[in-house]
Amino acid sequence: MQVVGENGAQGERLLPLHPRELALSDDPNGPDPRREIVRASGQFMGYGLTWALSVLLFLGGGAWLDRKLGSAPVLTIIGAFIGGAAGFYSLYYHIVIEPRERGDDRQ
Repeated sequence: MQVVGENGAQGERLLPLHPRELALSDDPNGPDPRREIVRASGQFMGYGLTWALSVLLFLGGGAWLDRKLGSAPVLTIIGAFIGGAAGFYSLYYHIVIEPRERGDDRQ
């Protein structure tokens, strides 16, 4: 976002001065840092949600099997650990392995 000063000199304005300028726009000079922050935060929130849902899914499955088989909290605990391990592997894959396979330098 370029701004021209009173003496005609051009400079880079760091913060928008008007609410209409808060909209995320495509800049031909490079990616908008705000857009990158929103994209990255959404991506990592999705990874965290995937981990949490895998724990809850396996925990619920273990609790359901415990009720059917009458085996107390054994399968619930095992399900929670399996869900945590599956969620951790998914998180590790998306953060470490997938960027390495794509050849990304940033992680």
